[in-house]
Amino acid sequence: MSVTLYRKYRPQHFSDVIGQESVVRTFENALKLGRVGQSYLLTGPRGTGKTTLARLFAKAVNCSHRKGAEPCDTCEHCHQIEEGRSLDVIEIDAASHTGVDNIRELRDTVKLLPTTGSHKVYIIDEVHMLSTGAFNALLKTLEEPPAHVIFILATTEIHKVPATILSRCQRFDLSRLPIQSIAAKLTQIAKTEKIQITAGAIHMIAEIAEGGMRDAESLLTQIVSLTENAIDETTVSVMFGSAETKNLIALAEYLAKKDLPAALQLIGTLSEDGKDLSVFAGSFLNFLRKLLLTSAAPKASLPFLEDLAENSRLALIDISTQLTPQEIVRMLELFQTAKRDSKNATIPELPLEIAIIKSLSTDEPSSHSSQPTPTQSLPPMRPAPVTTTSPATKKTPATPPEIPLIEQTEHINTEKSDISPLQEKSLTPPAFSLNEIVTAWKSIVEQTKILNASLALALMQSSPIEVQSQTLIIQTKHNFHKERLDTPESKLTLGQAFAKILSFEPKFKIVLEKPSLSSTHTASPETSLVSQALEMLGGKIIPEQG
Repeated sequence: MSVTLYRKYRPQHFSDVIGQESVVRTFENALKLGRVGQSYLLTGPRGTGKTTLARLFAKAVNCSHRKGAEPCDTCEHCHQIEEGRSLDVIEIDAASHTGVDNIRELRDTVKLLPTTGSHKVYIIDEVHMLSTGAFNALLKTLEEPPAHVIFILATTEIHKVPATILSRCQRFDLSRLPIQSIAAKLTQIAKTEKIQITAGAIHMIAEIAEGGMRDAESLLTQIVSLTENAIDETTVSVMFGSAETKNLIALAEYLAKKDLPAALQLIGTLSEDGKDLSVFAGSFLNFLRKLLLTSAAPKASLPFLEDLAENSRLALIDISTQLTPQEIVRMLELFQTAKRDSKNATIPELPLEIAIIKSLSTDEPSSHSSQPTPTQSLPPMRPAPVTTTSPATKKTPATPPEIPLIEQTEHINTEKSDISPLQEKSLTPPAFSLNEIVTAWKSIVEQTKILNASLALALMQSSPIEVQSQTLIIQTKHNFHKERLDTPESKLTLGQAFAKILSFEPKFKIVLEKPSLSSTHTASPETSLVSQALEMLGGKIIPEQG
């Protein structure tokens, strides 16, 4: 296939865009009513149409014979933009133009009038990659842009864009596309390109794409270029390590029947067959979602099951009767964590195995379990003492019987059955593990050194010791290190280092290490600081010459 499918089938009209109806409607109304703004910001996951919508808007706003909001595709402006040779539409990749000098150059060019169109449109992709200086330089232009200039900023990481930039743009949030919408377009493409592919295979590709139309079209291009045969679920599974529906059903059945050995064996078999367990976990999450909807609202869930084959649909409905919605919710939470952890796990099977074991663990608290009866909640009664009595002692008045324990134990167990808010918080599984942070600690320090050398100096004498929900507790040896790490600026820099190395940004709590008795008077802070600086900078102390 000479042209990749996502380029060939990129939408050329607003009516071709799927899954982003609210954004499309706003753009169309702005064009129809002549209320075009000058600064727009599009944010959302990759492959959801940010750049496509920006180009469509630039094409429509400069079209000479626009019909309502749709470009005509016949005028010179439309041809130039489609062919990528328009001088009035400037696309900038912020990932490779991060410096302030690049934005200063842009500020000089915005003053120039359009060559042929009515507006000059600047599309800045991945705008969050700009440096602080570049953002400051861009801010002035966004505040007072020339009347003929339109800025369209696009980003996948909106939290990295300064609030000063956000406040000067009209923001639009693009969402991941539904699996059904992706599958429908892939089906249309396959029909046009005369690709022999089953509905099940198309659905598997749509699931692997995780809401990105571009990713789905790229996957279809790849599989078509590597095989000349008809494409079915097995073909997709072999090529991309995705999950066949029969494996999803099998795992769900094992969980419903509490068959732990069979569930673990299935994961082991998938791993031995070379399946991508992260992809499998994602597919199983989609399956569990359908299971949850079917269990909670059987009649209302029918539209969500239309993409399944008849036998798969019946199997799912049967499993939904064996599990409560609360049990399925717990599984969803556990496998969501497993999917995230399996991407970087040293042992790929481990996150899924942990999720399975926790799902079937009877020790875990369960919100849907019924309250124990008073008899169940009571501790075992103490047996009455056995005494041997002689005939002479039989007439002796018996000692008062022990006070029955029932009322006391009921009261005690009622109090113990209530879980305090603090206990509930401790039951919440952490969003990340201490082990993965410890493993990557050296890389995190090196990344911090690139961002801020003095901060890395303090970090080298510190260590991660505990994870509490979203917070990482870092222990350091000296108070001046603690003060250095505990500032908002330092925590922001640490967050950037974590995001670069581990792709997540925890909250931080800095604590001081309790000194041991043997090391209380061994070295002063000044001496320690000098040693650390020498270690970091590769220096050494030279004895004074006599």
